[in-house]
Amino acid sequence: MRYLLPLFLLGFFSALFGLTPKDALKELVDGNNRYILDKTLYADHSTSRRSQLLLGQKPFAIVLCCSDSRVIPEVIFDQSTGDLYVVRIAGNVLGAVELESIEFCAKTFGANLIFVLGHESCGAIRAVMNDDAKEIEHIATLMDPAIKEAKSWEAAVKDNVYFVVNQIKNDPRLKKFYDQKKLACSGGFYKIGTGKVELLK
Repeated sequence: MRYLLPLFLLGFFSALFGLTPKDALKELVDGNNRYILDKTLYADHSTSRRSQLLLGQKPFAIVLCCSDSRVIPEVIFDQSTGDLYVVRIAGNVLGAVELESIEFCAKTFGANLIFVLGHESCGAIRAVMNDDAKEIEHIATLMDPAIKEAKSWEAAVKDNVYFVVNQIKNDPRLKKFYDQKKLACSGGFYKIGTGKVELLK
C-alpha cells in the first residue's frame, strides 16, 4: 500500500502539468526496478483505465524499441495503458516513419522523454552482422552506419542505440522542445535474462 499514494500523485501531476524529462526517466528506472524484483504494483490495464483513456491520452515517454516479442516496454517499465507511446521496429532503427511518429507524439501529446531501447540477443543486429539480412534490407541500410565498427553483438546493439539517440537529439524539428527543457532523449540496453535495463549515457 505504501506505493499507491506516490504513484497516484505521479499520474495526477503528470496529467495536469507534465513531468520534467528527468522525472520521466526516473519513473522508467523505478518501474524497471519493480519489474526486476517482481514487485509490479503500478500497471493499470483495467476496464476503468480504458474508459478514462477514451477521453484522450498523455503518455509521459516515447519508447523506440525493437519488435522482438520479448521486449514489451509497458511490462519492462511497469507502466499502465496510456503511459508510454511505443514505436516498434526490428532493430530499433530510425527511419522517416519512426521519426514522424516520435515527433507527432512530442508535439501532440507533450511527452517529456524519448527513450531508445536496444536489447540482448537482437535478431536484426545478428542478421546484419552476419550479412544475412535479405528480409530486412531497408533496416540493414539504416543500421549499417551505426554498427560497422562493432566487435561483438552487444557492442553493436549499444552502438546502434547511441547512433539513434544522436539522430533524435539532432533533429531540428524537435529543437525547440530541447531548448525549452521540455524534452530529452536517452537510451538503454535491455538484458532479457535479468530484466534489467542498463542506461546508456
